[in-house]
Order: sequence, then C-alpha cells, then structure tokens
Amino acid sequence: MIKFDCFIFDVDATLVDTETVIDNIWKTWAKGVGIDFSLVQQHIHGRKIEETLRCVNSVLANDKQILAVKSIAVNEMKKATAIPGALEFVSKLDQGSWAIATSGPRKIASTSLHAAGFELPPVMVCAEEVSKGKPEPEPFLVAAKMLNVSPKQCVAFEDSPVGIKSAKTAGCYTIALLTSHDAVDLAEADLIVDGFDSLILSKVEDKYCLAIRSNI
Repeated sequence: MIKFDCFIFDVDATLVDTETVIDNIWKTWAKGVGIDFSLVQQHIHGRKIEETLRCVNSVLANDKQILAVKSIAVNEMKKATAIPGALEFVSKLDQGSWAIATSGPRKIASTSLHAAGFELPPVMVCAEEVSKGKPEPEPFLVAAKMLNVSPKQCVAFEDSPVGIKSAKTAGCYTIALLTSHDAVDLAEADLIVDGFDSLILSKVEDKYCLAIRSNI
C-alpha cells in the first residue's frame, strides 16, 4: 500500500478515452494538408499541438496550422467517453486534492472532460500554462505547486512514455495505464496497471491509500 496527498491526471487515454478521437483529428488535418497520416501518428500522443507539428515538419508549426488542428479537435472531442473506472475513481477524491496536467489546450481538455461526465477540478494545467510541455517536468511541477504540495506527495496517472518521463522527472510517483501503449513502452513508470479497476483507493485520516487489487 502506498500513501499520498494528491493526484495529478493526464486527460487523453488516462481519464478520457480519446485515442480514436485524437487519431481522427490528426487524420483529418493530415488529409487537409496532403500528408500521409503514418508520418504524423507516432508524434501525436502526449505532446502539445505545436510540438507535434514541429516533429512532423518544422515549417508546419505555425499559428495557421495550430488553429486548424484546434478547430477540428473541439468538434471531435465532443464524442469523448470516460476510461472505464475513471469516473468512479475520481469521484472518491476531494475536489481540492486532484489536478489535471495535459499537453492539450484548455478548451479542448475541458470539452473532452465534460463530454465524458467529469466535473472540472480547480487546478488544470494545460498547454497555455506552461512554456515547456511533456516530456519536460513543468506541467507536473506547476500542478503540484497549485495544489500546495510537493511533487513527491503526488501520484501521477499517465498513459504515454513522454507523460511518464514528465511526471517522473518532476518527482511524482507515477502509475501507467495500459490504454494506449504496451507495457514495454511504459517501463519507466513506478507501477503499470491495466486500468483503474486494478486499484483500491481508500482514505485514512488525511492520506489517500492505494493498493493493488489481488484478484486482477
């Protein structure tokens, strides 16, 4: 059993099942600019839009293309659904004890979270709040600071290698969910689980306690 004060969650493929939605966003964008989606796909998960565009082709990392992707994304994210077990898990947390740390813009993250049935937490660290996104540690450092705790007092939930690197470098205990990547890609995490149903959450006095469900 591990004990912590706060939780920091990624959004896409962590709280919200957006893997297919994100693929569709970038497929639509790639088709519009005449690029094969296979050249884009490896760069889309866990990164800010601008960073994905830069990975594909630095010439495309401009305001026009960023706005084009955002426009597609806002509509597509309305189709998002919750990751199994995520709503129930988060519902057990006090509103001031959890935060969001996502590479996505605030409007897109808020749209997907609302569509999936989540109430937005007071602390949301999105693309606009950081100068260096994942895999840099800034998103998790900022989230922990806004929660008024040390990163070492936080559990981070992630699904991607870049997200795990970000959380680990910040100092968070990091749990990887097997929602979008294989376990071998998530090896840097402190714990790898199939999903939220693999965990037992409880609270003892002022500490949250996490244990692994033995029958899973």
